[in-house]
Amino acid sequence: MSQRRLGHAVWVTEAFALLPLLALGGCPPLSSRFADALAFDFNVGGPPTAIRVDAPPVFTSQPIFDSIPGTVGSHAPTVTAFPDGELLAAWYSYAGPGELDGSAIYTARRLAGQDQWEPPILQIDRPEGDGNPVLYSEADAVWLFQAVVPAGWSTAHIEMQRSPDRGHTWSAPRALTGPLGSNVRFPPVRLTDGTLLLPAYDDLLQRAQFFASADGNDWTLRSVLATPPPYRCIQPAVVELGSGRLLAVMRNTGRGWLWVTASDDGGLTWASPRDSGFPNPASATALLRLASGHLILIYNDSNTDRHPLSITVSGDDGVTHHPLRVLVDGDGAYAYPAAVQTPDGLIQIVYSDNRERIGHITLNEAWIVAGE
Repeated sequence: MSQRRLGHAVWVTEAFALLPLLALGGCPPLSSRFADALAFDFNVGGPPTAIRVDAPPVFTSQPIFDSIPGTVGSHAPTVTAFPDGELLAAWYSYAGPGELDGSAIYTARRLAGQDQWEPPILQIDRPEGDGNPVLYSEADAVWLFQAVVPAGWSTAHIEMQRSPDRGHTWSAPRALTGPLGSNVRFPPVRLTDGTLLLPAYDDLLQRAQFFASADGNDWTLRSVLATPPPYRCIQPAVVELGSGRLLAVMRNTGRGWLWVTASDDGGLTWASPRDSGFPNPASATALLRLASGHLILIYNDSNTDRHPLSITVSGDDGVTHHPLRVLVDGDGAYAYPAAVQTPDGLIQIVYSDNRERIGHITLNEAWIVAGE
């Protein structure tokens, strides 16, 4: 893991990025400012903080499905877990040749105590393109966010549905008010003050966005982050640390490295994004805070290719990281991971398996820190 610190100036880019939004009716709130005085350490190198796990290593891998009739590709999975360990996954599949041609949202369920996934179910198929579903749950309640795409990703907007019964029935879709091109990739986090903070981005101006909600129904755009071309920051993944600080990693559209930033005021302002020291091939990266308080980062360990798919763990809020473990490798694209931890402590990871199927990996912290 290289230790680059590029120190890009970003506030000028943000100012220019606001101008087109005035015409589009999507200007972010005035609180969207950089907290340039906010100092934080991330991936500084050196010996990692020790992690002791009193459990044998666990690692299993299987696809959620082998194929879906009438589709040629599947991508951008998401997964959530219920209190008894039941899993619900979602993704979008498409008929091709483009990734939005005939795209629709599918879901699959793995019941508690079972090893196999139930067959995929067509969840949403509208005349517009459907993409990038995101699942989030609390107890039996589930949120499903997704991009609705009339004519290419830059025309997208975000819609949300809620379910009181683990995704068996759903409310009518509700649109989130945001700039043209708004899109999602990772789930919201419930902050200590009760606010739900949804990381998002827009494909038109290629910026990170953060929506907030007090009740889970009505969402407002809380802040926006922009970085200079060609190194745009999109697809943020957010965690709240034990201190209340927010930490976010973001895809770099210019490739090379993964962006990282932090916030001490609930996502109203953010430190100027900087190079995390982790490579990024212009691909989404998952960040998850475990029940232990440790952080896992699931990413493509390359600055050009969406392979291998790797994982690392940090025992000190991201300051240092254990040596990576490779999850899957080969000549294909193994990317767009999403992760959740089940009540038994196991980590459930889903990913796009060369766009042919959705892969599922189960592992634990002991496997990550055991090394090769």
